[in-house]
Amino acid sequence: MKTLKLSATLMLLGSLTLCMAEANVDAQISAIKSATAQERVKLMNEFKATLSTLSEEEREAAIQKLRAGTLADGEQTKDRERVRDRVRVNQMDEIQERQENQKMNQNQVGSQFMQQNPGIAPDAGTTPNRFMNR
Repeated sequence: MKTLKLSATLMLLGSLTLCMAEANVDAQISAIKSATAQERVKLMNEFKATLSTLSEEEREAAIQKLRAGTLADGEQTKDRERVRDRVRVNQMDEIQERQENQKMNQNQVGSQFMQQNPGIAPDAGTTPNRFMNR
């Protein structure tokens, strides 16, 4: 009888510990999600300390909860990065187009100058209608 009471007490304590650990993990995860960058580092260190005290199954469950909670933040970060990349690519395309237009305009002006003044360029006969040998 004494053994039965002792085992029942241990099971009750074990289940209470699991519930408390789960509540503590949930509270830590919600605090991590709403924290600033500096606070997040401190809270993550505390979370790691809590993880070290949990069993392997509890640890896996806590890590999965953390990943699930921060996955939405990660997706938002990825979306922001994609938008930044698109903006950069568009800017690079515009810059490249401007450079090509500028080069074309320079060649056109140079060709017109060489056509109007064939005696000025020393190699005017070898490179007709070409400016800067391009």
